[in-house]
Amino acid sequence: MLWKRDEIFRAIDRKEVEVIQRRVKVDYDNGLQSPLSFFYQGREHKVSGLLGRFKGNLSSRDITYLVKSNNKEVYLLCLHFHEPSPQSFLSRCYWILHFRVFRNEELMLFSKEERKMKLVNIQLKRAADFHGYLCPDLVIGYKAYELAFKVLSQKENLDGGLIVIAENTTGAVDAIQCLSGCTLGNQRLKIHDFGKHNYTFLISRTGLGVKLSLRGLSFGDEQWYLELKEKVEKEEATIEDFGYFQRLLDDRIKRLLYLKHEELFETAVTKGNHSLPETFTAFARCHHCGEPVLKSKLAEMGGVSLCRQCFSSLMRHPGNSIRH
Repeated sequence: MLWKRDEIFRAIDRKEVEVIQRRVKVDYDNGLQSPLSFFYQGREHKVSGLLGRFKGNLSSRDITYLVKSNNKEVYLLCLHFHEPSPQSFLSRCYWILHFRVFRNEELMLFSKEERKMKLVNIQLKRAADFHGYLCPDLVIGYKAYELAFKVLSQKENLDGGLIVIAENTTGAVDAIQCLSGCTLGNQRLKIHDFGKHNYTFLISRTGLGVKLSLRGLSFGDEQWYLELKEKVEKEEATIEDFGYFQRLLDDRIKRLLYLKHEELFETAVTKGNHSLPETFTAFARCHHCGEPVLKSKLAEMGGVSLCRQCFSSLMRHPGNSIRH
């Protein structure tokens, strides 16, 4: 059964659908802006989940809804508007049930070819399961960890683990967290969100490390990719646009997996100053707001300890006095 959105869009792009193209009656919730159920083949199909809302392709006002029914099928419903007539400002509308996405077990009857993107090994599958789906940024993080582990393990024993400094908040960081065990919670992952695919991996015991910087890559379809991405983000994309956009993403995934590590990253050995994570959590109260805060995050002002929010507020408004 197709559960994930990316798998559904791949199926739609490959035309692995049962074409229906019938007018149907739909129970619609105006408050939620979502269909609740539709009637097809003499019975009611309740909508158990809305998987996406898209621009239609029959007229500029059409809206399509990708829905999951209570019997675990995926359908595309379209609300089609007629253009208003000169005699009336109102326009008629009706619902069309466009298609049903084939289930995996149905596709097995048509072809034994593997329908899903193949994950090259169990580590990438773990990262994809952790993140929720496979995407280009996730592959970048996966390959960054692989390269860092290879470089550092040749230089020193990695007993004691790693510390990672990432310069973005993309899916690449999820792959690194999953595979390295360095997380925000155990304080072995530091994030400085500069929007760059730069990653520094440090051996926690010695501080020896390697910095990886993503090289400039060209996929040859950047203009079309950016146009589609903008349509998706502005909710102006049709379901066909989403399917094609998923194909472009998959092409990027395959290309990234094919590239050698050295083709993907520039590497530089580095030596980092690092502090070991706290072994316990110690709190104290902010003298101004009274809320508990990690002792390591307190700032001093006028002989009292303040949380960083209160410290920043008092620095911006020096006329405000510290509460006593």
